[in-house]
Amino acid sequence: MATGSEAAKPAEAVLEWNKQDNKRMLHAVYRVGDLDCTIKNYTECFGMKLLRKRDVPDEKYTNTFLEFGPEDTNFALELTYNYGVDKYDIGEGFGHIGIVNEDVYKFAENIKSKGGNITREPGPVKEGTTVIAFAQDPDGYWFALIQRAETPEPLCQIMLRVGDLERSIKFYEKALGMKLLRIKDVPDYKVPSIIWCVKNVAKFHSDERMSCNFFL
Repeated sequence: MATGSEAAKPAEAVLEWNKQDNKRMLHAVYRVGDLDCTIKNYTECFGMKLLRKRDVPDEKYTNTFLEFGPEDTNFALELTYNYGVDKYDIGEGFGHIGIVNEDVYKFAENIKSKGGNITREPGPVKEGTTVIAFAQDPDGYWFALIQRAETPEPLCQIMLRVGDLERSIKFYEKALGMKLLRIKDVPDYKVPSIIWCVKNVAKFHSDERMSCNFFL
């Protein structure tokens, strides 16, 4: 709760912090049913590195961090295993996580050779030229494999769905300090596409429930 001088400030002034804050997206957290199996999938199939693994028996969970580069500069995935829970309902809110690779055809073949699951074979997007593929991890989480030039940050995108697009835009702009770059409407799919940036890039998609893609 705001107190003293903070409480007296108008809402607009309280939100000014985001303009001075030197921020970046750090990690995404989600739950998995078999931590060791998922770690093997991400390290062998995707080429990620295991940073650390921590067991907390008093609270009956284990978590681990994986990413493609140093933690002080790269976006990480934090996986949490809760004792005795081997399956989760992913629901409709989560869309996918994007991974950039210079050669998606080769990347997908490598994933398959390591026992990974490719659900959409590599090829250009509909009415476009960008080559993509889709993979699914052992828990059913989707990963978009996107062909682009080499980048120091392969984890490039998080796609989420939201229920009120205008309200979400206001939140990400005003509260988090993200910058709206452009909006593209895709009437065939009933999905307006909104591009944002937070030093890196975040992209939002929306269908009738509205969905969001963060490009890091």
